[in-house]
Amino acid sequence: MVDILIRGLDANTVARLDARASALGISRSEYLRRQLDAAGSGEVPANVSADDLRRAARAARDLGDPDVMAAAWQ
Repeated sequence: MVDILIRGLDANTVARLDARASALGISRSEYLRRQLDAAGSGEVPANVSADDLRRAARAARDLGDPDVMAAAWQ
């Protein structure tokens, strides 16, 4: 495995990275490793809009209904 040293990062940038890593319950190194792996793989992060979330909520609104779930398995 290769190590990378990045010099001259702004303290505020590092603080934001640390906050994001902490929110995920991982170390700064692991957070950066995941970000760099994603960037190197060509993955494009999905952008989810409020409309996307509303549409998903409408589609899933009856999943707590036992009758609907029972009918799904017949």
